[in-house]
Parts: sequence; structure tokens; C-alpha cells
Amino acid sequence: MSLLAKRAVLGALTLVGLVLLGVGAWFSYHLGPSGSATFTTRPEQGGVVLVQPSVLNRVDRPVTVTARTTGGSQVWLGRASASDAAAVVGGAQATTVSGVRVGDWSLETDLAGSGSAPGLAASDVWRQTAAGAGTVRLRVEQAQAPEALVVATPDGSPAALESLTVTIQSRTWFFQALLLGLVGLLAAAAGLAGLWHWRRRPGAGAGADVPPAPDQTRSEEVAA
Repeated sequence: MSLLAKRAVLGALTLVGLVLLGVGAWFSYHLGPSGSATFTTRPEQGGVVLVQPSVLNRVDRPVTVTARTTGGSQVWLGRASASDAAAVVGGAQATTVSGVRVGDWSLETDLAGSGSAPGLAASDVWRQTAAGAGTVRLRVEQAQAPEALVVATPDGSPAALESLTVTIQSRTWFFQALLLGLVGLLAAAAGLAGLWHWRRRPGAGAGADVPPAPDQTRSEEVAA
């Protein structure tokens, strides 16, 4: 392998290592030692909130949904099968939470429908509910997936939400992120060490002295 090719390989190794190190450090910082991936949004006012299975059942880990209202107002959360939750909300105006964005740790939402939802608390479709003032949390297990979750007030009117947060926790994620960063650090260190070695190696530079050819040496000796 030529010197130029070796330097190209070492440079690529260094670059890949730095990228892996950055990604690993970024995930480690956001996940924390508890391995908690937290995604947040502030739903548009005027409709109930429907959290889809693509968020609640995205991974096989428990999910905690936290609704925080402005001024300590009332909020109600109900968990049901995806079809039952959609049927209860019907065509009412609703903010649908359908995905997550890891880039900015936010929730993907879409506002659609019109009109008000019926009274929610009185329905018998709910497998689990939580209600209160200010901040209310509901933990969703995965045993009965796929499921959906509705956030509103008990009478079906929209809650004055300041934020809606979905938290998925797995301690292994933090250690996986650390491992990724460590692999990146080792790769970058190996690449930089190799580049430094070839830079310092005698004869590796463009201006290194080139020994004369054997025939030329003998001709010079005879002439002397």
C-alpha cells in the first residue's frame, strides 16, 4: 500500500472515530445515567390530545406520559386500546402525537378534526386513568399493546396544556452510548497516532533525501 493510501485510510479512521465519539457523547448527555429518553411538545390549544401506539408502544419498555397544565388547571389522562380511543374521540378536534424526533427530542404532532369531544371520564373503555391539577403522570406498560392515550379534561374539553412529555427509560441505552463513544475515542486515537507516525517517519516527507542509485555511486568513486 502506498504512503498516500495509508494516510487516506488513517484519515478516514480518525474522522469516523470523531463522529462516533460525538454521537456517543451526545446520547450519553441526553439520556443520563438512568437511560431516560424524554420527548416534549406543547400541543396547540383547542383540541384534546391523542397519543398513538407509534409513540406509546415504540419500544418494549414502560412509557411515562406527563401532562403539565398552565395555572394548575385540571387535566385527565385515559389509556385504552387504539381503536377504542379513536372511536371515543371520533371526529373531534384533536392533536395527534404520532412520532418522536431524536434530533431535538420533541414529539411529532398534527392538529385535525373539528368540534368538541364527548365526556371522556364516563366511558367504560378506559383501562387506566389519571386525573388532577397541575402535573399528572400515567405509566404505560407494554403488556396490552397496541394502545393509545387521550389527554383532556374529564368532560372532554381541551386541557390548558403547557407541555406534554413522553419518557422511555432503559438503563442499557446509557451504557450503549458510552460504549459507542469509547469505540470512537479509540478509533480516533489510533488514526491520529498512525498519522503522526507517518509524519515523523524518516523519508516519509516530500523533501526527504533520496539515496543515489548504485551505478551512480560507483561512477563517482571511479571518477575520484
